[in-house]
Amino acid sequence: YDRPELVASTYNALDDRMVPGIGIRGARVVSFDGIFQYDRFPLAKALSEIMSICRDELMSEVEIEFAVDPVKSSAGKVADLKLLQVRPVSSGIGSQTSTIEDAEAIVSNKLIRSDNALGNGYFTESSHIVVIRPESFDKMQTALMAEEISEINARFAAKGETYFLVGPGRWGSSDSALGIPVKWPHISAARLIVESALSNYRIEPSQGTHFFQNLTSFGVGYFTVNTFANEGYYDEAYLNEMPAEYESEFLRIVKFEQPVLVEINGRKSKGLVTKPGVGNKPDVTEEK
Repeated sequence: YDRPELVASTYNALDDRMVPGIGIRGARVVSFDGIFQYDRFPLAKALSEIMSICRDELMSEVEIEFAVDPVKSSAGKVADLKLLQVRPVSSGIGSQTSTIEDAEAIVSNKLIRSDNALGNGYFTESSHIVVIRPESFDKMQTALMAEEISEINARFAAKGETYFLVGPGRWGSSDSALGIPVKWPHISAARLIVESALSNYRIEPSQGTHFFQNLTSFGVGYFTVNTFANEGYYDEAYLNEMPAEYESEFLRIVKFEQPVLVEINGRKSKGLVTKPGVGNKPDVTEEK
């Protein structure tokens, strides 16, 4: 890197302080003081404007990933700002949010719990869960899984019904080895999408990156669960014991007699799916 003074400071042991740049001897520390403290170029202002634009367009709080590439001929005074990725941190599913802690206290009716959930509110209009069968999951067959899910989604959409979708890896990944490469039209009737992990298939979650605009626009919830790392909870055995309305080599469709309750607290990134007809419905209160 040819402009180290932009990113590095030096620790002055004699004065016990950090000195921006590398003009003196001492331990180098990555501080970005040349950019943020001395404002060599207006990065903070540019990021603030980008965040504001993204919030307005997505109608939610967002997080962004970016890169800064200083122009070599400018002596570190001009840089190209490149926006790499934008994702919502919550979406407007409803005007109410649940008391997740109260709901979790009812252990008997917990089906899925996520500590990395996108969305906000609660809904009860879905009674079907489409589950990728972990015992037959093969990362070399994910394209075929995407085709079958697309056909199932079309049937749900034709009937005006919704469902919850649960499977391993990154939903919507362009790399079929990292997850099932569905496009949004393939899963447009899904009300909740869950990324789960397998013991031999633990992929860093996408958290809805590939569908962020659709998730925000249509109020779809998104959970990530990795029980092998003690991140969330998924009662897979319970679903396996239930009779399947439809079953194939790759997936099962389970239908409950009553709608399934989903509650999401977007501020705390927590989500909960409860088993219908088991225990009492958790108290749902408006968060001020």
